[in-house]
Amino acid sequence: MTKKLLFIAAALTVAACSKDDSTSPSINSENGGNINSTVPATFTQKVLIETFTGAGQSQCTDGFVKLDNILSTNSTKAIPVSIHYSDAMEINQYTTLQSAFSNGAAPQFPSAMINRTASLGMLIFNRTQWQSNFDVNKVKAASCGLSIKTTVNGTQGTAEVHCGFNSALVGNYTVTAYLVEENVTGTGNYYDQRNGYNTTSGHQYYNVGDPIINFNHKYVLRKVVSTELGDALNNSNIKFGGEEIKTYTFSTSGINSANLYVVAFISKNGSTSTDKFVLNAQKVKIGNTQNWD
Repeated sequence: MTKKLLFIAAALTVAACSKDDSTSPSINSENGGNINSTVPATFTQKVLIETFTGAGQSQCTDGFVKLDNILSTNSTKAIPVSIHYSDAMEINQYTTLQSAFSNGAAPQFPSAMINRTASLGMLIFNRTQWQSNFDVNKVKAASCGLSIKTTVNGTQGTAEVHCGFNSALVGNYTVTAYLVEENVTGTGNYYDQRNGYNTTSGHQYYNVGDPIINFNHKYVLRKVVSTELGDALNNSNIKFGGEEIKTYTFSTSGINSANLYVVAFISKNGSTSTDKFVLNAQKVKIGNTQNWD
Protein backbone atom coordinates (compact mmCIF):
# COMPACT_ATOMS: atom_id res chain seq x y z
CA MET A 1 0.00 0.00 0.00
CA THR A 2 1.41 3.42 -0.90
CA LYS A 3 2.14 6.07 1.74
CA LYS A 4 -0.74 8.16 0.37
CA LEU A 5 -3.22 5.29 0.78
CA LEU A 6 -1.92 4.59 4.29
CA PHE A 7 -2.45 8.22 5.23
CA ILE A 8 -6.03 8.20 3.91
CA ALA A 9 -6.86 4.97 5.76
CA ALA A 10 -5.46 6.36 9.00
CA ALA A 11 -7.43 9.56 8.56
CA LEU A 12 -10.64 7.62 8.01
CA THR A 13 -9.98 5.57 11.14
CA VAL A 14 -9.47 8.72 13.23
CA ALA A 15 -12.63 10.26 11.78
CA ALA A 16 -14.61 7.12 12.64
CA CYS A 17 -13.31 7.15 16.21
CA SER A 18 -14.12 10.84 16.55
CA LYS A 19 -17.68 10.24 15.37
CA ASP A 20 -18.16 7.44 17.88
CA ASP A 21 -16.77 9.59 20.69
CA SER A 22 -19.17 12.43 19.87
CA THR A 23 -22.12 10.22 20.74
CA SER A 24 -20.76 9.41 24.18
CA PRO A 25 -23.08 10.79 26.87
CA SER A 26 -20.29 12.08 29.10
CA ILE A 27 -16.63 12.93 28.77
CA ASN A 28 -14.50 14.28 31.59
CA SER A 29 -11.14 14.83 29.96
CA GLU A 30 -7.97 16.40 31.29
CA ASN A 31 -6.19 19.42 29.82
CA GLY A 32 -9.22 20.92 28.16
CA GLY A 33 -10.86 18.71 25.55
CA ASN A 34 -13.70 19.50 23.20
CA ILE A 35 -17.41 19.91 23.85
CA ASN A 36 -19.71 17.83 21.65
CA SER A 37 -21.11 20.17 19.00
CA THR A 38 -24.66 18.79 19.10
CA VAL A 39 -26.87 19.54 22.10
CA PRO A 40 -28.35 16.23 23.30
CA ALA A 41 -32.08 15.58 23.48
CA THR A 42 -31.88 14.40 27.10
CA PHE A 43 -29.90 15.49 30.15
CA THR A 44 -29.19 14.09 33.59
CA GLN A 45 -31.01 16.07 36.26
CA LYS A 46 -28.53 17.30 38.84
CA VAL A 47 -29.23 19.13 42.07
CA LEU A 48 -27.36 22.16 43.40
CA ILE A 49 -27.12 22.19 47.20
CA GLU A 50 -26.06 25.61 48.48
CA THR A 51 -25.46 25.37 52.22
CA PHE A 52 -25.03 28.34 54.53
CA THR A 53 -22.39 27.53 57.09
CA GLY A 54 -19.63 29.04 59.19
CA ALA A 55 -16.63 27.99 61.26
CA GLY A 56 -18.06 29.77 64.29
CA GLN A 57 -21.52 28.16 64.04
CA SER A 58 -21.61 25.20 66.42
CA GLN A 59 -24.63 23.41 64.90
CA CYS A 60 -23.03 23.18 61.48
CA THR A 61 -21.27 19.91 62.27
CA ASP A 62 -24.67 18.22 62.22
CA GLY A 63 -25.27 19.84 58.83
CA PHE A 64 -22.08 18.21 57.56
CA VAL A 65 -23.52 14.84 58.56
CA LYS A 66 -26.81 15.52 56.79
CA LEU A 67 -24.99 16.63 53.62
CA ASP A 68 -22.67 13.61 53.69
CA ASN A 69 -25.70 11.32 53.89
CA ILE A 70 -27.10 12.82 50.68
CA LEU A 71 -23.76 12.68 48.87
CA SER A 72 -23.00 9.11 49.89
CA THR A 73 -25.86 7.74 47.77
CA ASN A 74 -26.19 10.48 45.15
CA SER A 75 -22.63 11.31 44.15
CA THR A 76 -23.46 11.75 40.44
CA LYS A 77 -26.49 13.97 40.99
CA ALA A 78 -25.70 16.16 44.00
CA ILE A 79 -23.49 19.23 43.54
CA PRO A 80 -22.67 20.81 46.92
CA VAL A 81 -21.45 24.37 47.50
CA SER A 82 -20.70 25.72 50.98
CA ILE A 83 -21.32 29.46 51.40
CA HIS A 84 -19.56 30.71 54.51
CA TYR A 85 -20.54 33.39 56.99
CA SER A 86 -18.44 35.35 59.49
CA ASP A 87 -15.20 33.41 59.04
CA ALA A 88 -12.08 33.49 56.86
CA MET A 89 -13.96 31.92 53.95
CA GLU A 90 -16.86 34.35 53.70
CA ILE A 91 -17.28 36.24 50.41
CA ASN A 92 -19.91 38.75 49.33
CA GLN A 93 -22.12 36.04 47.80
CA TYR A 94 -23.40 35.17 51.28
CA THR A 95 -24.96 38.62 51.66
CA THR A 96 -26.23 38.60 48.07
CA LEU A 97 -28.04 35.29 48.46
CA GLN A 98 -29.46 36.08 51.89
CA SER A 99 -30.87 39.34 50.53
CA ALA A 100 -32.30 37.69 47.40
CA PHE A 101 -33.80 34.53 48.91
CA SER A 102 -34.36 34.84 52.68
CA ASN A 103 -37.50 37.03 52.53
CA GLY A 104 -36.06 39.10 55.39
CA ALA A 105 -35.83 36.18 57.82
CA ALA A 106 -32.86 35.96 60.15
CA PRO A 107 -30.25 33.44 58.90
CA GLN A 108 -30.09 30.00 60.48
CA PHE A 109 -27.04 27.75 60.57
CA PRO A 110 -26.80 25.39 58.97
CA SER A 111 -29.40 25.92 56.26
CA ALA A 112 -29.52 25.26 52.54
CA MET A 113 -31.22 25.95 49.26
CA ILE A 114 -31.94 22.87 47.15
CA ASN A 115 -31.92 23.92 43.49
CA ARG A 116 -33.26 27.21 44.87
CA THR A 117 -36.68 25.58 44.65
CA ALA A 118 -39.45 26.58 47.04
CA SER A 119 -41.40 24.21 49.27
CA LEU A 120 -44.26 25.35 51.50
CA GLY A 121 -43.36 28.93 50.64
CA MET A 122 -39.74 28.60 51.73
CA LEU A 123 -36.52 28.59 49.71
CA ILE A 124 -34.02 28.17 52.55
CA PHE A 125 -34.40 24.96 54.56
CA ASN A 126 -33.14 23.72 57.91
CA ARG A 127 -31.05 20.56 57.88
CA THR A 128 -33.98 18.22 58.63
CA GLN A 129 -35.55 19.25 55.30
CA TRP A 130 -32.57 18.79 52.97
CA GLN A 131 -33.01 15.11 52.16
CA SER A 132 -36.71 15.27 51.30
CA ASN A 133 -36.31 18.33 49.09
CA PHE A 134 -33.29 16.80 47.38
CA ASP A 135 -35.29 13.62 46.66
CA VAL A 136 -38.07 15.66 45.03
CA ASN A 137 -35.68 17.62 42.81
CA LYS A 138 -33.45 14.77 41.67
CA VAL A 139 -36.25 12.93 39.83
CA LYS A 140 -37.51 15.90 37.82
CA ALA A 141 -37.22 15.81 34.03
CA ALA A 142 -34.39 18.05 32.87
CA SER A 143 -35.28 20.67 30.25
CA CYS A 144 -31.69 21.85 29.94
CA GLY A 145 -28.12 20.86 30.71
CA LEU A 146 -24.59 22.19 30.75
CA SER A 147 -21.13 21.27 29.56
CA ILE A 148 -17.98 23.05 30.73
CA LYS A 149 -14.52 23.34 29.21
CA THR A 150 -11.85 24.75 31.52
CA THR A 151 -8.20 25.64 31.09
CA VAL A 152 -5.61 26.94 33.52
CA ASN A 153 -2.25 28.58 32.88
CA GLY A 154 -0.40 29.44 36.06
CA THR A 155 -2.86 31.45 38.12
CA GLN A 156 -5.12 32.35 35.20
CA GLY A 157 -8.14 30.21 34.39
CA THR A 158 -10.88 30.13 31.78
CA ALA A 159 -14.27 28.45 31.88
CA GLU A 160 -16.31 28.02 28.71
CA VAL A 161 -19.84 27.23 29.87
CA HIS A 162 -22.25 25.74 27.32
CA CYS A 163 -25.98 25.96 28.12
CA GLY A 164 -28.18 23.63 26.09
CA PHE A 165 -31.94 23.14 25.93
CA ASN A 166 -34.23 20.33 24.78
CA SER A 167 -37.45 22.34 24.86
CA ALA A 168 -38.75 25.89 24.55
CA LEU A 169 -39.22 27.60 27.91
CA VAL A 170 -41.17 30.70 28.88
CA GLY A 171 -39.56 33.39 31.02
CA ASN A 172 -36.09 34.76 31.66
CA TYR A 173 -33.09 32.55 32.40
CA THR A 174 -29.54 33.08 33.64
CA VAL A 175 -26.32 31.13 34.01
CA THR A 176 -24.11 31.43 37.10
CA ALA A 177 -20.54 30.16 37.48
CA TYR A 178 -18.78 29.48 40.78
CA LEU A 179 -15.22 28.56 41.75
CA VAL A 180 -15.40 25.94 44.50
CA GLU A 181 -12.43 24.64 46.52
CA GLU A 182 -13.11 21.12 47.77
CA ASN A 183 -10.75 21.13 50.77
CA VAL A 184 -9.79 24.20 52.79
CA THR A 185 -7.83 24.24 56.04
CA GLY A 186 -6.30 27.02 58.08
CA THR A 187 -5.32 28.01 61.58
CA GLY A 188 -7.04 30.21 64.11
CA ASN A 189 -10.57 31.09 65.17
CA TYR A 190 -11.72 31.90 61.66
CA TYR A 191 -10.94 28.36 60.45
CA ASP A 192 -11.34 26.14 63.54
CA GLN A 193 -14.84 24.64 63.48
CA ARG A 194 -17.08 25.06 66.52
CA ASN A 195 -18.76 21.76 67.37
CA GLY A 196 -22.04 21.64 69.27
CA TYR A 197 -21.99 17.82 69.26
CA ASN A 198 -18.68 17.25 71.01
CA THR A 199 -20.50 15.84 74.06
CA THR A 200 -23.31 14.07 72.17
CA SER A 201 -22.56 10.36 72.41
CA GLY A 202 -23.10 8.51 69.15
CA HIS A 203 -22.86 11.57 66.95
CA GLN A 204 -20.26 11.55 64.19
CA TYR A 205 -18.58 14.59 65.75
CA TYR A 206 -18.67 13.28 69.32
CA ASN A 207 -15.48 13.77 71.31
CA VAL A 208 -13.45 15.33 68.48
CA GLY A 209 -13.12 18.74 70.12
CA ASP A 210 -14.85 22.06 70.31
CA PRO A 211 -13.57 23.81 68.37
CA ILE A 212 -12.14 21.26 65.93
CA ILE A 213 -8.60 22.44 65.19
CA ASN A 214 -7.39 22.34 61.55
CA PHE A 215 -10.85 21.32 60.36
CA ASN A 216 -11.16 20.40 56.68
CA HIS A 217 -13.87 22.60 55.19
CA LYS A 218 -15.50 21.04 52.12
CA TYR A 219 -16.96 22.52 48.91
CA VAL A 220 -16.07 26.11 49.82
CA LEU A 221 -17.32 28.83 47.48
CA ARG A 222 -14.25 30.92 46.66
CA LYS A 223 -15.39 33.17 43.84
CA VAL A 224 -18.36 33.97 41.65
CA VAL A 225 -16.93 34.37 38.15
CA SER A 226 -20.23 35.35 36.54
CA THR A 227 -22.33 38.16 37.95
CA GLU A 228 -23.57 37.23 41.42
CA LEU A 229 -27.14 36.35 40.43
CA GLY A 230 -26.26 35.10 36.96
CA ASP A 231 -25.83 36.37 33.42
CA ALA A 232 -28.88 36.59 31.18
CA LEU A 233 -29.40 33.98 28.46
CA ASN A 234 -30.86 35.02 25.12
CA ASN A 235 -34.48 33.87 24.84
CA SER A 236 -33.94 32.98 21.19
CA ASN A 237 -31.60 30.17 22.29
CA ILE A 238 -34.06 28.62 24.73
CA LYS A 239 -35.58 26.05 22.38
CA PHE A 240 -35.09 22.44 21.31
CA GLY A 241 -31.43 22.09 20.38
CA GLY A 242 -30.70 25.67 21.41
CA GLU A 243 -27.31 26.54 22.89
CA GLU A 244 -25.60 29.58 24.38
CA ILE A 245 -21.96 29.81 25.42
CA LYS A 246 -20.55 32.07 28.12
CA THR A 247 -16.78 32.39 28.62
CA TYR A 248 -15.33 33.49 31.95
CA THR A 249 -11.75 34.30 32.90
CA PHE A 250 -10.52 34.41 36.48
CA SER A 251 -7.50 34.36 38.75
CA THR A 252 -6.74 31.38 40.98
CA SER A 253 -4.20 33.30 43.05
CA GLY A 254 -4.43 32.28 46.71
CA ILE A 255 -6.53 29.22 45.90
CA ASN A 256 -5.27 25.63 45.76
CA SER A 257 -5.89 24.74 42.11
CA ALA A 258 -5.43 21.04 42.88
CA ASN A 259 -8.75 21.16 44.78
CA LEU A 260 -10.54 23.66 42.54
CA TYR A 261 -13.74 23.06 40.57
CA VAL A 262 -16.05 25.11 38.39
CA VAL A 263 -19.73 24.75 39.22
CA ALA A 264 -22.20 26.28 36.77
CA PHE A 265 -25.99 26.28 36.79
CA ILE A 266 -28.97 27.59 34.84
CA SER A 267 -31.70 29.41 36.77
CA LYS A 268 -35.12 30.82 36.05
CA ASN A 269 -35.27 34.47 37.02
CA GLY A 270 -38.68 35.33 38.50
CA SER A 271 -40.22 37.91 40.80
CA THR A 272 -41.58 35.50 43.45
CA SER A 273 -40.07 32.60 45.39
CA THR A 274 -42.02 30.03 43.38
CA ASP A 275 -41.07 31.60 40.04
CA LYS A 276 -37.27 31.36 40.41
CA PHE A 277 -35.33 28.13 40.69
CA VAL A 278 -32.32 26.23 39.36
CA LEU A 279 -33.11 24.02 36.38
CA ASN A 280 -29.83 22.12 36.18
CA ALA A 281 -26.19 22.26 37.24
CA GLN A 282 -22.79 20.92 36.22
CA LYS A 283 -19.36 20.55 37.80
CA VAL A 284 -15.83 19.98 36.51
CA LYS A 285 -12.35 20.03 37.97
CA ILE A 286 -10.27 22.98 36.83
CA GLY A 287 -8.22 22.15 33.74
CA ASN A 288 -10.70 19.49 32.60
CA THR A 289 -13.74 19.30 30.35
CA GLN A 290 -17.12 17.94 31.41
CA ASN A 291 -19.21 17.14 28.35
CA TRP A 292 -22.98 17.02 28.13
CA ASP A 293 -24.56 14.29 30.22
